[in-house]
Amino acid sequence: MKILTILFLFIFYFNFSNSQFKPLSIESTIQASVVDEPTYVYTPVWSDDSYCLYKTYQIYLTVQSGFSITSATTDNINFFIEKKFQKQNSYLFALGTQYTQQFGINSQVITFSTDDTTNHTYELTTTCNDFQLNNLNVSEYLTPFYFSGSFNYYISLTGLEKSDRPVQLRIKNSIASVIVSGESRFNYLLQIYQFTQQNITDDFDLEIDFNNNRYLSFKLKSYYSQFNEIDLPTSHIETFYPAEIISTEYRYNQFGSGCNPVVQSTINTNIIRPYQYLFLMYSSKFSLPIKGTKGNMTFIGSLMTGTKLVTGNGYSSIDSTEYNPNITDLNIPLMEPHSFSISQDTTEIPINTVFFNNGNQYQGTDLYFFIYAINVYQSWPYGFYSGNNVNYEFKTSFIRIREASPIAINYFYFGLSQALIEVYQSLTFPTKVSTPPQLISYKYTKVSDYMYILSLHIESSSGVKSISTFSPSELYGAETLVSGTIYNGVFEIVGTPDQVLFVSIYDHLGYTKDYNPGDVISIDPLIIFNLPSEITFVLNITSFNITFLENNLDLTDNSYNIMYIDFNENVPTDKSLCLVLLDIISFPIERDSSDSGAMIVKLPFKYNTQTKKFECKFIVPKNNMFGNILYIIFYGNLLGMHSNELSEKLFVNNTILDNQGPLFSSFEKIGNGLVISTTGTIGWKFNITDDLNGFESGYIKVMGSIDSSTYHFNFTIDDVIGDKFNCQYQILINITQPCISQEYRIIKVILFDTNKIASKFYLYTPVLQTASILNPFLNLLNKSIEITTIPFTCSDSTLVDSKPTLLSFTPSTTTIDVGAANRTISFDFSFGTSTSTIKQDQLPIVYINSLYSGLVECRETKILSYSNVEVFYKCSKELPIGFGFPNELIFSIYGVVNNGGYFYGYTPKDLSLVSSSYYANTTFSFNQPIIKSTDKFYSDDKDLVLYGRGFSNVNQVNIVYRDSNLAPHSLSPLAVYESSAIKISGIKLTNKPFDITFSTTDSLTSNIYTVNPIYFNATGIPIPTESPSNSPTESPTSTPTESPTTTPIPTITPIPTNPPQKCLGNPECGGKNQGYCSPTGCICYSPWIGTTCTSQIIIVPQPSTNTTKPDVEIPTDNIGQSSETNSEESQKMIFKSLISLVSLRELDFNNEEVNNYKFDQWIYTPINEFKNQYFTTISNTNITTTLEWFNQSTSIQFANQNLTMNPSSIKYTIEITKYQFKSSLNQLQLIMAASLTTNSNDICSLNQFGNTSTGDDSNYLKIQIENHSLYGRFIKRAMIDNTVKSITNVLLDSSLNVIDSSSSLQSFIGITIPYYRNSIIVDPDFSVLIDSKSASDDDDSVCTKNNSGLTTAQLAGIIVGSIAFAAVIVISTVYAIIKSKKQKKFQISMNNKLNKLNNN
Repeated sequence: MKILTILFLFIFYFNFSNSQFKPLSIESTIQASVVDEPTYVYTPVWSDDSYCLYKTYQIYLTVQSGFSITSATTDNINFFIEKKFQKQNSYLFALGTQYTQQFGINSQVITFSTDDTTNHTYELTTTCNDFQLNNLNVSEYLTPFYFSGSFNYYISLTGLEKSDRPVQLRIKNSIASVIVSGESRFNYLLQIYQFTQQNITDDFDLEIDFNNNRYLSFKLKSYYSQFNEIDLPTSHIETFYPAEIISTEYRYNQFGSGCNPVVQSTINTNIIRPYQYLFLMYSSKFSLPIKGTKGNMTFIGSLMTGTKLVTGNGYSSIDSTEYNPNITDLNIPLMEPHSFSISQDTTEIPINTVFFNNGNQYQGTDLYFFIYAINVYQSWPYGFYSGNNVNYEFKTSFIRIREASPIAINYFYFGLSQALIEVYQSLTFPTKVSTPPQLISYKYTKVSDYMYILSLHIESSSGVKSISTFSPSELYGAETLVSGTIYNGVFEIVGTPDQVLFVSIYDHLGYTKDYNPGDVISIDPLIIFNLPSEITFVLNITSFNITFLENNLDLTDNSYNIMYIDFNENVPTDKSLCLVLLDIISFPIERDSSDSGAMIVKLPFKYNTQTKKFECKFIVPKNNMFGNILYIIFYGNLLGMHSNELSEKLFVNNTILDNQGPLFSSFEKIGNGLVISTTGTIGWKFNITDDLNGFESGYIKVMGSIDSSTYHFNFTIDDVIGDKFNCQYQILINITQPCISQEYRIIKVILFDTNKIASKFYLYTPVLQTASILNPFLNLLNKSIEITTIPFTCSDSTLVDSKPTLLSFTPSTTTIDVGAANRTISFDFSFGTSTSTIKQDQLPIVYINSLYSGLVECRETKILSYSNVEVFYKCSKELPIGFGFPNELIFSIYGVVNNGGYFYGYTPKDLSLVSSSYYANTTFSFNQPIIKSTDKFYSDDKDLVLYGRGFSNVNQVNIVYRDSNLAPHSLSPLAVYESSAIKISGIKLTNKPFDITFSTTDSLTSNIYTVNPIYFNATGIPIPTESPSNSPTESPTSTPTESPTTTPIPTITPIPTNPPQKCLGNPECGGKNQGYCSPTGCICYSPWIGTTCTSQIIIVPQPSTNTTKPDVEIPTDNIGQSSETNSEESQKMIFKSLISLVSLRELDFNNEEVNNYKFDQWIYTPINEFKNQYFTTISNTNITTTLEWFNQSTSIQFANQNLTMNPSSIKYTIEITKYQFKSSLNQLQLIMAASLTTNSNDICSLNQFGNTSTGDDSNYLKIQIENHSLYGRFIKRAMIDNTVKSITNVLLDSSLNVIDSSSSLQSFIGITIPYYRNSIIVDPDFSVLIDSKSASDDDDSVCTKNNSGLTTAQLAGIIVGSIAFAAVIVISTVYAIIKSKKQKKFQISMNNKLNKLNNN
């Protein structure tokens, strides 16, 4: 079923009376009525059915005192009647049927007999009506929208008779599916997912199938008819991975399970869903958008033999190309169980053990078990008892239930995750007949805007095992018990309105009792299970207005937004509403459907008593799709309104899509084919690229082909070399003798970018329908899957089957309270070895198995001592709340690997031979407060609701902030909801984590729970507190893109601040339209910049790329100079700026040079059109330099400081790994050179270095020739070993050979880096300006009439460290606005300087 079905499916009830239940005899001693007045008129459930399905009627009777009902019968053989409840003189009977009912009126007589031999008769009349097609009409529909692989239409089907439930429609030829929307106006949603048009704007002809070969025809306009032809794509260019796949001579071997070759198609589309799909046999699937902008989008799809790629061009032209790649499927190794058996162990507690032998090779596939209706998913080593991957024994144990009801599900089911092998085994137990559990009472408590507590008082003679309230697969266990016992207790379940819709109770014998809305749970007093009225309240879709804080979104960064709903009718202020975003980043169902449930993120609305509106905060992820953002507003028991039904659309105006996870750009083996005589190292070295979002974290799992040795590698952006856009990492495995020859294989890879978009690779586990397009090896498909395998040879390789002897096994406790704050259990165990020693880097896992709660792994195993004859281990694990209660927990050990190529496991029976503590009993305390979760908490929130258990007696909340500027404090709860929720108020504003604990009146303290605020900024970009009275108009490029504030980094040393400066300039600070005077100096209005606010940023084209070294040359001409001051010669002036890295040198404590490393050779790698990377190595230290060009103003953050990248700027990001200092008193100095040259003579130049006045506490460098300037900013802080520390910037012109003339000016800047251990990051930036004053106006300028040849200027910014070091160089040319009255001053100044030169 498509995910949209989940989103729109709902429970719908009509409760009206036709007076169709009436007495036929006088109601003397009894009175009867049908509970909840259900409908008596039915129509077929499906449109093509010829019958009706009746519901069960609940008949409530009261009998006069002294009488009782002895029997109840019906004269309709298709119905049955049975007694459900009796309490004193009250009865409840259920009248139902298991048969379908034909069209027409159905009457039956129901007889109740009393002990006075009197028969009391009632007539029940029901009607099954056929559809009257003449009355049916598809009257209107909304504009279609594309979602999740189908075109979706809201339609209105009128003329249906009112019935007990909505009619399900069946579309002829199955080209569409239909979902009941629950809305009164548009009552159906059609999903069309077949694409057969010859002209993409042709109407769809559809037919609804009805019984007796009848149908209702109607038309729907094509999705594409809503667009102008000019917006539809007219061209597409395909790229294939691997490129050779279209050759008939090329054979492709699957790169992982289900990983076929792919095709990328770049389309010049202005609509979000161009007409392109891949068709294979009878199935078609739209290609997936992965990157690009409006007008230039790239889509991706998977290719198989016979796949047709169908693409529309304009309205009527459709291209169709069939591809027939030669594909060899990956051979997935299967398990072949032999001698399968389930035995009962002779242990103190009843245990069953599953055993089989396997003759096929095992290679990392996952397993699953179905025991007592509980699914358990596991991978190696669980159950692998003895052997190696070629031939092994499988043995695992589970607790045996002591007795069961005759109807219980009592069988064992075992299989592989591929479902290629399945083994069933029925289980027999002593049976016991008992009564099903009984719901005594219930209560709904609204806790927060979209959360409820459902309190259930339940009695069960055999004990409550689990409870379900919205899905049979989502079960709540003993963790919800808040008082009493499992036999008579109160259970509290916390959930959203759609998660507390019904109650199903399961007991320990296998009996079940269901309660749906309208069901009677008690007859004296009469209690009916119903949902709260505010949940069932249905909204009128036409009676409210929706607005947004922001629209026409710019998604080059996250968009922080608020939706407002203003109802025009009486809607309860406690009405539960939530927003679900359906954009392709928030809801990536097409890209990866492996966890569709987690994609439905419910964002609650909060009622604002001041504005009288419902408000919902939400964040639209960056780098999203252009066009409309789809969303749904849910308002009760799965009723929802789609954005397509609503008038207010959420529109994205500016974005660059990144819908693809990080990819490997290179992948190299280390130690391939290595022969190991003593020790050796193998592994992989790889590069990861992600152009826009950037890499964030990764995981790689490696397994041995013989002994299943397993290695888990987790790494983040903090661990790699390079920046998040292009980084390098390696994973290494050390091998020592004794060892066995085998292959190590990568069987799993997951790479995340900063938008949580993942690329995934699974060698043998085909859990992904979109495995081909998610493959992180996409760029390397032509290398074959062999790049993920490394064989090695051990010189003395001998397979040795020698199982270590289990010497001891001691758990920390034999009884554990799974309701306590401390639920940690630890295990000490040891093994003795003889022939073959235990492999030291393979740590065993202790498995903790429960009867109904699944199992828990104790993976945090540590070696306490190791020798060739004895190994001691310890591991600890915190158990989930209520885990296993009230039954026992049994223990087992798996994953012991020896150096002879064999693995071993130990069952509870094996453990019982050395210890009586092979199991533990469970208890469960109630009063202990335990915090488990909270509502979503934003950085600007002050109130918070926390969820858990044991909250009844909480009287104090303690908060400790991670922000050192915020003092800890205590407060009282604002409200306590039952035992499971608390609301607090008065939290201090922070975007850093904070810790919360609870204290109770009986001196109990809860666990420490850490709250991580979600940064939220809805205030927009801040503006200066002082503004000019007549400020100039800003161009669109001058407003920086806002970035969310990140968590501040720790600061160790005091960060220097610039001293107050005098405001300079005439007029001061450039005048009121260009800046204003502050205590720190001049503060400039954009686009003005500099200490006097007389320089201006201008836009220049992106410079050409140097492919040999990280130098940037930026030529500019004499743009926009006033003709009043420009001579013919000066109008032809050309200026060139050259920026480069010079060297890295080590200085001693006297600043004397110890080492100097020149940057000579670089390895160049292009990343994208704006970014390139260069790599070099000096003295075993890696230096990676990334150059990024900025076309527009962009906000960045470095070392807890917000900075703005000006347009037409180049950023140098230089990463320097660990450096081997000669002394800890030494320091490094990175030298950068910047120069500016021109082709003209008779001009002046000027060089300045000093402190900035804008409050950014930086140094600045300004190189000026005439009215063109190169301006550099060097902040006085750096990231040193992940901590913010101060640094110094030094002008080196006096100690180095600089070029200094009127037409060519050069400066060297040294960024002095103190001693560090691992990494350092610094962040200077540079801008090129236009000055309203020429260099000749300054007395310190250098002027000459001599012609000077062109020189180059070199300037570099540096980021040193393993994360990123941003050195930003902004090049802008200077627009001169020189008034005619300054011409004379210019000539006088020039003559004076020439005279001085002549005199010298």
